[in-house]
Amino acid sequence: MGSLVVHQFYFTVLIISIARNPRVYGDMYTASADLASVFSLEQQIVDILGELVSKTEAKLAVIRKYLKDYEQSVVKEKIANEEEFMEHLTGNPIHAYRLMKRLCFDWETVEKEIKVDNWQDAVSQLERVRLNERFPKEEDLFGATSALVRLQDTYELNMTELVRGNLWGRETHAELTALDCLFMGKHAFNDGAYARAVEWFEESYILAGMENNETIKQDHIAEIIQYAIDKHDDNLQEAQQNAPMSVLSDSSSFRLPLKEKPAIAQRSEMIRSRKYDEDDFAKFNALCRGEKLLGEDSLSQLKCWFDSRRQPYLLLMPIKVEQHSIETEIYTFYDVLSDEEMETVKELATPLLSRAKVLGKEPSSEMIFSSLRTSKTAWIADEVHPLMDRLARRISLITGLKTNSSRGDAEILQVANYGIGGHYSPHHDYLLKSKTDAEMEKLSPRDKAMGDRIATFMFYLNDVERGGSTAFPRAGVAVRPVRGGAAFWYNLKRNGLGNPDTLHGACPVLLGHKWVSNKWIREIVQTFNRGCLTDPTK
Repeated sequence: MGSLVVHQFYFTVLIISIARNPRVYGDMYTASADLASVFSLEQQIVDILGELVSKTEAKLAVIRKYLKDYEQSVVKEKIANEEEFMEHLTGNPIHAYRLMKRLCFDWETVEKEIKVDNWQDAVSQLERVRLNERFPKEEDLFGATSALVRLQDTYELNMTELVRGNLWGRETHAELTALDCLFMGKHAFNDGAYARAVEWFEESYILAGMENNETIKQDHIAEIIQYAIDKHDDNLQEAQQNAPMSVLSDSSSFRLPLKEKPAIAQRSEMIRSRKYDEDDFAKFNALCRGEKLLGEDSLSQLKCWFDSRRQPYLLLMPIKVEQHSIETEIYTFYDVLSDEEMETVKELATPLLSRAKVLGKEPSSEMIFSSLRTSKTAWIADEVHPLMDRLARRISLITGLKTNSSRGDAEILQVANYGIGGHYSPHHDYLLKSKTDAEMEKLSPRDKAMGDRIATFMFYLNDVERGGSTAFPRAGVAVRPVRGGAAFWYNLKRNGLGNPDTLHGACPVLLGHKWVSNKWIREIVQTFNRGCLTDPTK
């Protein structure tokens, strides 16, 4: 049974052919800016196929006309005896005329249509489209699959509603087939999330019945469901043998405990590489779903106000400030970018976007691609456009910190675009505080001279229809992206140590697009802009 099911898994998985294209790495799913070009590629394919269908139908129309003419003039004669039938045809001058017309005139038209090969021309056009560097690769398919599983996990989406296009209360016309759900289940199964895999397989079984087994047969799915249940039960039995009784669930059920979520690989990687715990992960997901983690007493102390920041420039147009947290200083500044400025930043960044990386598992590792972060980023130097300098000066007016990147006050502007289910697992923005002396020796003199990232200023370049908040699991707050606004927080305490409560991440984008722009401000030159307190622990 096991080998049969495994073969069936592979039989049902749609693998994109890469035999003729040596570039197997794909990252089109990591940024919404790229998805537009991918949809454009598919539109080209649809246009080519549509033209092929039109030409083929035109050929068939000519052939059908010939056959219809023959039927009308010959077949209608109701003479059973073949010899009498032929004698009747040859003796009728009208039949003789129609025969000559069909073979001398009509057949010439049919023959001309048949000789023209429209298929080869279409194949050549499709091949050119497929060889485009933006054509999705196998990794894009699996990346999009991971995104759907991640979104369901983070936002606790009802699976039946999800497969029918309901995205957290937003009805759409996008739906999944039985075969799609089978593929999702296989992905969850390979991640070790057997309970979630069973749910996907069950949904696939239901849809297969509704589709009359059009994309996949129910009998096939039933075998896979049983295999996944058996695997889950074996896994649960092993967990019962190795874990304290207090953490085990009722073994009579084939469902995993609620706290065991399907994004096992992603969560394990996050915990292993960053040394975060399950509580951080659970709080992060809760904040992404819009749950309130702060008590009423803490919420009642938060406020909003207009602030000129003691700057004459801001007297006539004070900044709108919203306070999200007191102990860990986290704020939103509203209406700090104009529509034109936001579009300019996105236009400058789009051709420079490349797959975002994170630090490897080991402290001394290089930056690598990871499931911890699915987005593309671009760095825009100050000299590229005058707007960069204006934004740096505006951030300085709002925060009271020095932000000139050419003098080492801050880094140049980073722009990030999130793709399908785009997210960034919880992390800290400070870079140097956790490094050993040996690791510090490897840093460039410029990085050492600039110091660590004392603060983060994050512009939101668009509204996100569903999801996409910036969540701080240890501070217990989430900042919703608002077009033209900006989030701001200090990564370091006033005593110069890193603030662990600034742990934050980008919630997955459930529906819509997300563009953000970061300005990381460095610490060394800020001595007189943000001084120490009398309490050395703060």
